[in-house]
Amino acid sequence: MNSLAPVRQTRPLRVPLLMLLAALFVALVWFAAPRAHYVTDFSLASYSGYFWPRRFGLLFHLAGGSIAITTGLVQIWLGLTHRTGTPHRTLGKFYACGVLVGSIGGFYLGFTIPGPLAYKSGLISLNLAWLLTTGMALYAIQTRRFEQHREWMLRSYVVTFSFVTFRLLTVRVDVSTAAWAAWAIPLLLAEALIQLRRMRR
Repeated sequence: MNSLAPVRQTRPLRVPLLMLLAALFVALVWFAAPRAHYVTDFSLASYSGYFWPRRFGLLFHLAGGSIAITTGLVQIWLGLTHRTGTPHRTLGKFYACGVLVGSIGGFYLGFTIPGPLAYKSGLISLNLAWLLTTGMALYAIQTRRFEQHREWMLRSYVVTFSFVTFRLLTVRVDVSTAAWAAWAIPLLLAEALIQLRRMRR
């Protein structure tokens, strides 16, 4: 009877977690569908004069970000349900590679794209936060700090999902505000939740 206790304790978490992942997936589809033409139609008309000169940077950013977002959704489920076997480790490598590739493209866009300084600096800072949070998660797992690894991976995925958050915000605010708010505010909220969880132990 006692051996079943851990399973019963984790079940209440699964329904809200599945609902959260489903909501994130819907937001991902909403973000990705209108941008599929960047892959299917490699032309000036598809990219516009704004992105065409830096199309390869954009493709790196989108490809790496797409890999990180999709593998990250699965990783959240595997990590929070303590399924940390071979699939989790393999997907983690894909996630880290996606972040690396996406950030290379992101830095290129941040330094070359036209726009206000606040917009460009927000994009560059986003990529710095992306690399830093993911790098800390990798260091934590290499040194077998499992709880810290989970926390840094949550921070990393919050930054990863700023791909989608940015587009949601630009419906209401200007791009300079969105470039900062898309990752800084969610990261601050995630940090508060992480620390609150620690205090409740």
